[in-house]
Amino acid sequence: MQQLLWRLSNQRELSLLVFIGFLVIVFAVTTPAMLSGGNVMDLLQNLVVICLLTIGVLVVILARGIDLSIGATMGFVTLLVGKLAVAGWPLWSLIIVGLAAGLIAGAINGLLVTVVKLPPIIATLGTLSIYSGLMFVITKGQWITGVPKQLTILGSFTIFGIPGRMIILGIIMLIVILFLQFSVLGRYIYAVGNNPKAANLAGISDGPIVFVTYLIAGATAAIAGILYVSYTGFTTPTMGIDMQMKAIAAAVIGGTSIFGGRGTPIGGFLGSVLLVMIASSLVFYHLPAIWNKAAEGLIILIAVIADSAFENKSQKLGR
Repeated sequence: MQQLLWRLSNQRELSLLVFIGFLVIVFAVTTPAMLSGGNVMDLLQNLVVICLLTIGVLVVILARGIDLSIGATMGFVTLLVGKLAVAGWPLWSLIIVGLAAGLIAGAINGLLVTVVKLPPIIATLGTLSIYSGLMFVITKGQWITGVPKQLTILGSFTIFGIPGRMIILGIIMLIVILFLQFSVLGRYIYAVGNNPKAANLAGISDGPIVFVTYLIAGATAAIAGILYVSYTGFTTPTMGIDMQMKAIAAAVIGGTSIFGGRGTPIGGFLGSVLLVMIASSLVFYHLPAIWNKAAEGLIILIAVIADSAFENKSQKLGR
């Protein structure tokens, strides 16, 4: 059954890749400036952040969870790291503190869901509000600017002309792919997502598995936050608050089932690419920014409807 779902997911990814290629051709013909060097660099920056958040929320969804606080977690980390960087903290300590903050946020979500037994949507909606409030407390509503070079170097270095943040994203994706495909814990995540009752009968306790997925989401949010502030050199008290919907949309577009048990980081990456391209195209076609939200909502609806049909089809084929 799992091999069948992976095969169908691969077909979804191939179709998405073809569609993205088609859009690139359309944009190259109609708006060549969109593919200029400067804009491509901006696209890559947006892609790194969205894709890292997508990978985190994707892993949570695989185990039938949801994380509405992942964007706020990222925003909180950007503010914390930015403020400490301005205070003169060295790079290594900023990375440790940022990762620790993300892991703690993920652990809180995991405990609320697995120990307190709150529904994931309620638990993470609550922590979304808490983290958003803390962001205003830390900054007093002010932007954090003037981030020193010891942090910005992390977001600006290149290797053979490839932006370092893209290399970091590639490494994280590779780690998550190998983890989900070849580790026992990764297979347990798919098992819990496919059928929690069957997984429990097989001796797999879903609580610890779900908890780990929230830790992973917290870690990816932290990495996204660190890379964001290191690249831009500033951050705002509202940073990341609405990014969870982009991440969820990218995951679903990329073939992740909202019912759990199906999805891949590659699909999440392609979904992120599509969303970033659409958002950028609206600017070059001089459409109001509000259409970006409308487009995201429409894409989510279409993807969820397609996912429901896909789920029914896979169940029939699996019988």
